[in-house]
Amino acid sequence: MDRMHVSTAQPRSHGGRRIGAAVIALALSAAAHAQGIYPGDLPKEGYRLPGGIEPIVHLRTYYFDAETTSGSKSEAWALGGWVGFRTPWWGDFFQAGANYYVSGKLYGPEGEGGTKLLTSNQDSLYALGEAFGAFRFAGQTFTAYRQLIDRPFINPNDSRMIPNTFEAYTLSGAVDDVSYVGGYITKEKLRDTESFVWMSNVAGGTGNQQGVAFAGMTWKFGTGGQVRLDEQYAFDVFNTFYADVRYPFALDDKTALVLGAQYYPQTSVGDDQIGSFSTWGAGLQAVVNHGPFGVQINYAQTGTGYSTQSPFGSHPSYNSIQVWDFNSAGEKAWGLRANVDFAGLGAPGLTGYVFYVSGTDRQANGTGAPLPDRNETDVRVDYAFPKGTLFEGLTATVRYAWTREDGAAQTGTQLRAILNYAVRF
Repeated sequence: MDRMHVSTAQPRSHGGRRIGAAVIALALSAAAHAQGIYPGDLPKEGYRLPGGIEPIVHLRTYYFDAETTSGSKSEAWALGGWVGFRTPWWGDFFQAGANYYVSGKLYGPEGEGGTKLLTSNQDSLYALGEAFGAFRFAGQTFTAYRQLIDRPFINPNDSRMIPNTFEAYTLSGAVDDVSYVGGYITKEKLRDTESFVWMSNVAGGTGNQQGVAFAGMTWKFGTGGQVRLDEQYAFDVFNTFYADVRYPFALDDKTALVLGAQYYPQTSVGDDQIGSFSTWGAGLQAVVNHGPFGVQINYAQTGTGYSTQSPFGSHPSYNSIQVWDFNSAGEKAWGLRANVDFAGLGAPGLTGYVFYVSGTDRQANGTGAPLPDRNETDVRVDYAFPKGTLFEGLTATVRYAWTREDGAAQTGTQLRAILNYAVRF
């Protein structure tokens, strides 16, 4: 998903701070922030290698244990992360960056693959995920070759050991309150693979190998408002248009309301490599934050005939949560989330939430045959060690999900336990 950056150039008023906090809370509720290397100015502080090069080392260990509603199991434990570098802007014109990713197997029972921490055969993963050259001119940045792209339907989906990365040629920039990015993507490396493959193959196509042309813009307006528009054309596969809007309102000194809406039609194009279809998805969202507490309610619906497709990254639906996206054909899904930031209760760095989503009126693709109703309950707790302490840069995350489906053999469960450590130099 698109990463949201909150402007710091707002008036220092209580209303501005309340609205800024509301926007941050909504961004955290809706987005998984991709960690890696992007073109841009280097931090003013920090260790530098000869030539002013910024070293980057990030360690990650991840344990995953799941059992589906049909009884199939998957389990693995991996250790790794990434090591890379980013140069300064040489001549204020050229920058290079690279990132090598490792997901080493610590544990992985035979026949219990599918965690996406390792390969499907439970083997370790090694990949040069990013290797780019960036050229900056007239306020524009042109980036070539292996890179991260973070838009609603094309994104790193950084929810395992290694993110999705892309072989692409992109142009990005900003004019006043509007930022934009676009370009052509040839290949993608998924989270559980080492190789880059053509985008049409990633989507499931078997015809001529094709890429994706895309363009996106973000307009920030008022005090914390935002509009995003995206177009994604996967040649001979399908086309997706995406639009969303969100805006915060201060209700009192401690309370803010954020309203959001999204819409994303999809249709097959060209040779229809994954079949001929037309569908859509839409959602509404309301978030209320009061001090350290927040409540969020979502509604999302998918058009009949075909589920919405998101092969190039995580699904941007408001109700896409830990296990399911709730995007089946005809599905109507309600979601309710409650979260708390324990910093306001004397425990800085500790956050948590509970998220429940229920989906009904599901249909099988093409035939319209009814599918069982389902629901999912997620619990997540994060702890980030404070700055200035021995473990600064270390974050611990525990996530647990229960999934239920009418007529299923059992309740599904999924445990994720993750440690991230951004090494300081």
